[in-house]
Amino acid sequence: MKIQSAFLSTIAAIATLGISLSAEADSRRAYCKYFENDSREAKVSMPCIFSMNQGIVNIKWEDGVSDYFRPVPDRPFVYTDERGGIVFQQRGAEEANGTSARIFKMENGSIYIWGS
Repeated sequence: MKIQSAFLSTIAAIATLGISLSAEADSRRAYCKYFENDSREAKVSMPCIFSMNQGIVNIKWEDGVSDYFRPVPDRPFVYTDERGGIVFQQRGAEEANGTSARIFKMENGSIYIWGS
């Protein structure tokens, strides 16, 4: 009985650890820049946390501002923002180091995210 109880306790602990690790896997540190339309210079540039959970995108900037995008059903890489505006996701051109930014294009500008 004691062995069975210890075994069940171990399984429960591993399961709990697995659940918390999978939740962490959806978020990662990144670097974000916001460009107003037709601008070559970023208006905002800072570290951020990028997370995606069941298709919902959340970008939390280091200064505490957050952007939240919900996927549009049956339209891959298309989202709506908090106001209901359409947001398109695309990949930026590959840079010399082999990385590319994830880009979210909105009505008034674009968010570029490296490390997502």
